[in-house]
Amino acid sequence: MSNLVLVVWFVLLLTFVGFSGLYYFFMRRFSLRQWNVKRDKDYRPMVTILIPAHNEEKVIGLKLKNLMKLDYPKNKLQIIVIDDGSTDNTLREIREFQKAGSAITVEVLVYSERMGKSASLNLALKNAEGELVVVSDADCFLSSGVLREALPFLSDPDVGAVTGLEVLLNPETSWVTKTEKSYNDAVHTIRIGESKVHSTILFQGGFGAYKRSLLDQFDVQADDSGTALNIVQKGARTLLLPEAVYFTMFASVWRGKFSIKLRRATQLIRLWFKSLRLFLDGTLLLPKKIFLPESFLYLVNPFVFICLIAFSTLVMVKYPVFLVVFSAFLFGCLLFKRVGILFVELVQNNIILLLAILCGVSGRRFSFWSSSGSARSDFGRNLLESKGLI
Repeated sequence: MSNLVLVVWFVLLLTFVGFSGLYYFFMRRFSLRQWNVKRDKDYRPMVTILIPAHNEEKVIGLKLKNLMKLDYPKNKLQIIVIDDGSTDNTLREIREFQKAGSAITVEVLVYSERMGKSASLNLALKNAEGELVVVSDADCFLSSGVLREALPFLSDPDVGAVTGLEVLLNPETSWVTKTEKSYNDAVHTIRIGESKVHSTILFQGGFGAYKRSLLDQFDVQADDSGTALNIVQKGARTLLLPEAVYFTMFASVWRGKFSIKLRRATQLIRLWFKSLRLFLDGTLLLPKKIFLPESFLYLVNPFVFICLIAFSTLVMVKYPVFLVVFSAFLFGCLLFKRVGILFVELVQNNIILLLAILCGVSGRRFSFWSSSGSARSDFGRNLLESKGLI
């Protein structure tokens, strides 16, 4: 019986750590391949850019200046800002920008009561005139060539939506931002690999471009990622493009990171449960080689983590010497910076996923997106100017 405990513990450890690693290396191989997409570099459709905003007085003016830098025909751009029940000076900042005049007209839709990101976007969608609809959060700044890089992919009839590569403006601010950068690098590799296999449905709000013909509405359950899944279910591909870059600040303290991660995790849990239901119904169009490992990582691995903790306690009691030796080995591995960061992120993310699952079971939902003050307060004109973003 004692030996069985040790065997089970070892299997759980290999599953918890090894499965994530294997999937990373599996997708890394695909990420290095060429795109199997038809691209028309001269594709220049009408584009509507939607900017959802709630209490964004610190960044909305800078965001609008950033959009004026886009390398795209100005007569083919429609910009709509949605003021979703802001209680600060967001609307005043938008009005001042409008009065100053610009090469592109900025429209604003004002809602007195807060509805949430997807709900406000769905109302704004009725005013979208573009063949393509782009969504970009107020605290994310687009590279000037993002449309030029991304839109040729959407000229392919099989591609329904694309998202971009997130680059942190403050990667060296603290250990929190340093670990987030390393984590992002690994995740981006996986998402690019999935995109080259078929699709990634893990979209973020910094930059997402959708074909209007496939966009009935934005998903209110899982926001950007849920919308990407809906596009896939219509028979189109959804891609992450490393060529399409956007920039943002990330929370520099762990409390801010935890809040962001928990909010995202609750959406992703709903996303993969929805995918699971479609899979069991036999209607999921996302390939199994993507769905099965991803759903395992989000829905099963957190419970593997719980079992691993439980059996680690048993092993500590029955084999104290062995556990000391293993702990020393693990500590040695963690001294390698990248390995240590990814392991810590793996543990932390599974704890957050467990909390997200508990929130879902208890009925608690994070239906509104919120500003991370610790990140947004760090935005500065000089930093954005130094990056050529305004």
